Amino acid sequence: MDQFYQDLRQIQKKERNNATLARVEEDFYNQLHEYMDSLRKQAIEDPFSNVHGVLKNAQMIATDICERREKKITESAVVNIHRSYHLFTGKPQFDLVDTTPLNLTPEEERFYYSLIETLKNHRGNISLEKLSEDDDELSGEIKTQTTTLVPPEESPESEEILDRVDEIEEVKPVVEEKPEAAVKEIPVSKPDSAVNVKPKETISKPDIEDNPNAGEEVDEFYDFESQKLAKDMELVTMLVFDDVGPIVGVDEKVYGPFRPQDLVTLPMINAKIFFKNRKGRQVRI
Repeated sequence: MDQFYQDLRQIQKKERNNATLARVEEDFYNQLHEYMDSLRKQAIEDPFSNVHGVLKNAQMIATDICERREKKITESAVVNIHRSYHLFTGKPQFDLVDTTPLNLTPEEERFYYSLIETLKNHRGNISLEKLSEDDDELSGEIKTQTTTLVPPEESPESEEILDRVDEIEEVKPVVEEKPEAAVKEIPVSKPDSAVNVKPKETISKPDIEDNPNAGEEVDEFYDFESQKLAKDMELVTMLVFDDVGPIVGVDEKVYGPFRPQDLVTLPMINAKIFFKNRKGRQVRI
């Protein structure tokens, strides 16, 4: 193993065991990229060497180091803001002392201060002073809008509409109510002789339950064929007397094979064949 790989293993061990950042060179990340590029070049030149395994392990170690350092820097920025920027205790103040973490590289230092600035802006937005200023601005806008509105009774359009209504009321004709005309009763003369009128024959309509096609018309078509087919498709229970092989029912289902003393359920039209040939009889349960 080369020396830089061994150094990476030592840095990883320190990052795992210590809460603070491990000491690294200022150009640590540049060295990482140069080392990875050299391993990739060796792997291309010699595909059968063990450089591929070294490159894979080095990538895993470097990733672990970077992620652990990022987490430590982020936690340090949050803790320092909590200690320095006071909320809900009077006027917010920012009295950050020099608590920058040690052993930062230039890239990590820029990352740390960008976090501090973001957290500072966030705390400024949620501070009591900021919220009170926003409330004052909002109330001022609402007050301005209220004073610029014209009351409905002073609106020129409303006055014009009221004048038009008054004019219409003045020219509206008055309709006098007339007394209801007396209704004269006209005597109805009875016929001298009673006229025998033949009563109209009452034609009974078929029941809607017996005939689904029955409607308002008396001459409606009565579908006896559909009723017969529905009755034949009705399932019945049958006691089998003899051995019979499987059959296909009218409902396209397979029934059987049948054995003596079997109780089976099948369509009526198929059961009638058994009844006719004395192979079974219907059983009512």
